[in-house]
Amino acid sequence: MKRKVEVLISLFISQCTAAQQFNTDSYLAMPHGVGTFVLTAGQRNATYNNSFSLLPKWEFFTQALVYWEDKANETPQYFTLSVYAKYMFKENQDKTGGAAIFIGLGRTPAYYRSREIRNFQRTIWTAFPITLPLFRNTISWDIMPGATLNFDDGNNRGAFGFTYTARVAVYKVIPKVAIVGEIFGTVGAAYSKPEFKTGLRWEPNSTIIPAITYGAALDGTKTSGLEIGVMIFTPPFLKRPQP
Repeated sequence: MKRKVEVLISLFISQCTAAQQFNTDSYLAMPHGVGTFVLTAGQRNATYNNSFSLLPKWEFFTQALVYWEDKANETPQYFTLSVYAKYMFKENQDKTGGAAIFIGLGRTPAYYRSREIRNFQRTIWTAFPITLPLFRNTISWDIMPGATLNFDDGNNRGAFGFTYTARVAVYKVIPKVAIVGEIFGTVGAAYSKPEFKTGLRWEPNSTIIPAITYGAALDGTKTSGLEIGVMIFTPPFLKRPQP
């Protein structure tokens, strides 16, 4: 059983990079009972993310981000919180492609003012990751369309937007390393500039996966910049030991 879970986790990390500092996700959900912990630090923000596969084909996530003060853009330090869930509803026979759905709440910017935490935005969002394996699994192509509805304090109508992300991961060029690139953004009232992110992810084993990335807006505007992160997988806590 332990060997089977290790194989499933290895398959998962060969398909999924979004749990680290990437925006795009694959269709895959972790094996039942497995937890994932992610720590990322970069020029724009630091992130803590964890997930637990509490039910088969389901993952439940919590995420916290701290954005550093940006004096050039006169932006104070603030943080965001998110909770979301993922359900994998489609998978091919080779377990290399499929589809899933996300639904989430949060990513709420909050500032400390007068010894109080003041929230400026509440967000409801959904996304549909689709993974297509290409060239005998040398390339994994992830597409993740979605939608978001942002409510500012005092605005009952909210701002709606369509989100788009696309990522390509290339394997078998550098041993145990994935070369990853993605673009993402939002159109509509909740508009955000299109950005890109590219980087390398080292896969020495099925337990600890480090990565390094660089990101910016397509028009050259500074965004995430340089980031380093590590993803840690736990044993399947909810599995009963086999006699």
